[in-house]
Amino acid sequence: MALTTISTEPLARERAPLTGWLMLGLGAAQIVASQVPEWFGIGRSVAEQSAATSHPLVPSGPAFAIWGLIFLFGLIGAIWAIRHPDSEAVKAAGPQTALIWGMNAVWSVWVPLNGIDWVSFAIIVVSVVAGLTGLMRLKRLNLNRAEKGFVLAPLALVSGWISAAMVVNLTSAMVASGVEPDPRVMTVSLGFLLALIAFGGVMLRLTRSSTYALPLVWALGWIAAANVQRQNEPLMAFTAVIGMGLLLALLLTIRRRDV
Repeated sequence: MALTTISTEPLARERAPLTGWLMLGLGAAQIVASQVPEWFGIGRSVAEQSAATSHPLVPSGPAFAIWGLIFLFGLIGAIWAIRHPDSEAVKAAGPQTALIWGMNAVWSVWVPLNGIDWVSFAIIVVSVVAGLTGLMRLKRLNLNRAEKGFVLAPLALVSGWISAAMVVNLTSAMVASGVEPDPRVMTVSLGFLLALIAFGGVMLRLTRSSTYALPLVWALGWIAAANVQRQNEPLMAFTAVIGMGLLLALLLTIRRRDV
């Protein structure tokens, strides 16, 4: 009797890697988690918790609309990852992306229930470390256009935003816990703003990702707006605008060198 070989390649292609499914599941979970407190009427909204610890470094409300883009990119990237199980980019940075989505879901429930505190700050720190680790791994790979769009871009976008959120969450936790120095004092917030600009610049040089820079510039723009409209601190607004210019100049320099 003749022996026949049944190819398992189609079956292998149909089985998406666990990473892709984790990215999709946790990407959806973070969207649901952001609405759970409102749906069930538990705790206080993130906006209310943020207002309770308001200080000059907190950006204006419209800044947080960027989460809509992050959520959308997260789902699209996860679907692409499921359909491309052999992508080295997914293998290199997919777990970090999934971890960030999971941490976002936890943060979105924790803050309405407990406020902006040291636990919420620690959650963001874990996310930032994961994001920057993933970006550094992707930097070592020769990515094709699709991998840049569906793997690198979502990770860089959220990493840039939570890098800014990490510093703001730190100062808000300081206000909530009464730790000195008090970020409600303009000069203290100004010091943290300069630290954020410096941190963003260093990470931009290390990751060499233009997408990482854009949410940082976005955050600085709305910090400037907050200090014109809400806080009436022109020095904070001026510094934020200068920081935007410095990051954009650094971005252009990096892009020219990479050409």
